[in-house]
Amino acid sequence: MSDIIYIPKGKAREYSPYSLNIYNGCDHNCKYCYVKTMPFTKQVTNEEIKPKEDILEKLEKQLKKQEITEQVLLCFMGDPYCQADIQYETTREVLNILLKYNIPTAILSKGGKRILRDIDLFKKFKKIKVGATLTLLDEKESLDYEPNAALPRERIEVLKRLHNEGIKTWVSFEPVIRPLTTYQLLELSYPFVDQYKVGKMNHYILETDVNWGEFGNVIVKKLMKYKKDFYIKKDLYKYMNIKLDDKYIDQDYLTLKKPMADTTPERTKVLRTTLF
Repeated sequence: MSDIIYIPKGKAREYSPYSLNIYNGCDHNCKYCYVKTMPFTKQVTNEEIKPKEDILEKLEKQLKKQEITEQVLLCFMGDPYCQADIQYETTREVLNILLKYNIPTAILSKGGKRILRDIDLFKKFKKIKVGATLTLLDEKESLDYEPNAALPRERIEVLKRLHNEGIKTWVSFEPVIRPLTTYQLLELSYPFVDQYKVGKMNHYILETDVNWGEFGNVIVKKLMKYKKDFYIKKDLYKYMNIKLDDKYIDQDYLTLKKPMADTTPERTKVLRTTLF
């Protein structure tokens, strides 16, 4: 039986040392979705989106045996607050288990107000950050690129609400569709967002060429101006001529510290540097 919480490989680990995928797909139907490009991913229709089989039982069983002290991201392969979660509410059940075992948790979603259902749980975590992917501002464009996701201004308002409730917030500027729009999104969100992760567009061909080096240089200057915590993904940084400290560009969790196993036989304990 494969673990529900797993160590991501490749570019994915720039976002988190661990991940947990709740549903077997996503019903936001984003044009640029990288999951659709993966040869090993089985494509499912919106009607087929459902929680992974026995996910709660498997998660509980894993955490009884293994102590995880680093951040777990919900989710890489899908969205924890996709529309299917309205029916199943499995994300809330997963959060309850993560809370029980004191797991540092990060959430990334385009679900908008659906996220607010679980504010009461967020407040109980010792370590949690809740974020949104911000790509566009124009509603018509958003409905074209991300037809079933929450509209951009709804996502921004949710971040503001979370911040006002004392919950750490973050934003993923990836994918970037129009750099000028990304700058606008930063201006709108920086007063109530604690952390930004910035990338580029991958796996999808944009209608117009983007000067990624210029974009990276400009967005870094703006983030520094606002004194924000940020991380620049390697795919973007290679185009830039600004040199950054390692903390902004070197987040390979698997090479930070060699894992050590606890000698306690009942439960494996993984001890590594925690970045949250």
